[in-house]
Amino acid sequence: MTEHIQARTTSEAYWTLDPFAVVRPGDPWFADLERIVPRAHYGVARRLERQLSAGPGRPEFVHVGLMGHAGVGKTTLVKNALAKLAREGLAPVYINALESFDQSDYVFSDLMLVLAEAVIRELAELGLALGGEQLELVRRWFADEILIESHRKQIVASIDTGAELGASLPFVGALAAKVTAALKSDNDYRKEIRSRAERDPRDLVRRVNLLLDAVHQALAPRKAKLCVVFDNLEKTRLELVDRALLARSDEFRRLRTNAVLFFNPSCEYSPLSTPASRAFECINVPVLPVRFPGDAPETIRPEAATAIEAILARRLVLDAVFADVPGCIEALARWSGGHIRDMLTIARRAVENVEPEPVAVDDIAKAGIWLGRRRTSSLRPEDFTRAVEIHRTNRILDTDQDRRMLKNSCVLPYNGSEWWDVHPAIRADELFMTALREAED
Repeated sequence: MTEHIQARTTSEAYWTLDPFAVVRPGDPWFADLERIVPRAHYGVARRLERQLSAGPGRPEFVHVGLMGHAGVGKTTLVKNALAKLAREGLAPVYINALESFDQSDYVFSDLMLVLAEAVIRELAELGLALGGEQLELVRRWFADEILIESHRKQIVASIDTGAELGASLPFVGALAAKVTAALKSDNDYRKEIRSRAERDPRDLVRRVNLLLDAVHQALAPRKAKLCVVFDNLEKTRLELVDRALLARSDEFRRLRTNAVLFFNPSCEYSPLSTPASRAFECINVPVLPVRFPGDAPETIRPEAATAIEAILARRLVLDAVFADVPGCIEALARWSGGHIRDMLTIARRAVENVEPEPVAVDDIAKAGIWLGRRRTSSLRPEDFTRAVEIHRTNRILDTDQDRRMLKNSCVLPYNGSEWWDVHPAIRADELFMTALREAED
């Protein structure tokens, strides 16, 4: 677990600038950007809280899509919103899609079984119990209907809970965990589990709902309801998200639980079948507003600079790490385009290049160029002509080129009128600049 210290030297700053460190509300590194950035150009937490909080006419359960590139702060935003809404009785269950599913192949029934297993695990962690009849229904579903006899015997023999088989929540939880573990690699057991789970899709959803109803009954004394969060879903392959979730959204929306689902912008702006916003109520998570619509490309808005300064000030003593604090903050805003993880990556690279000396503006520019070259390696030669068009029009289209650039965060979303631009580190690359000169000629 990362220790959230405040760096007082350039050398200490290396790990405090870790772009993959998990930051939760209440952590020393947490910065509430909603208090800094104008609602019209950000306001994500407010929109998410409005969807999830109680209100007149709100359905009993809502399913919300949170759409944004990896590294723009979606997980932190959700954790912050759910921490605030805990007083309203929302009990979060987090599912890490990267860890829970086979990244080369997962289907709708995998989502349902993993959700069921995560809910059972959360029930045990909360110290709650299911009634004997409800517990037996869940046990039978996993043991007798999902598994073939030989697999069931093998799994049951491998479970040691210290409790009577079939009569305890620990046993049912262990059984469910064994089933979902079998889904993570291609094997005969997985094929059989999927075949049996998917033979009646309506019954599959009904079984999950029976479990969810039982859990909500157990949570009733606490006046709480579940909110299942599928984290990191946007980092999995678009075709799998489309097949397992978007194409099956009518079935998913029948689940009797609140849910938050993470989507890559490709799922909306370059979908394979169903756009995310037609499947779920979606909230965009933009990058920080370094520019407003119509601003010149070199513009850096003070709102974004203030937000970046707030993020960094939590992690390090600014004047101990940066030779020119305002200049370095502005340079980080310019080179990252407001993408939070890219900003931390650029700052860390600059630190790595100069420690123990303070970081100068030129050091950030060199790190930005380095990031740009890494990012352009995901493009094809013909993509740069299209990138110039996006830079000029601030719009994206449903093309293979745009999908590729969306997938790899080569184009960034900004709120306001909802517009797009090519990542500034790519705009500084000689390949983009050549394509820009050719377009001008």
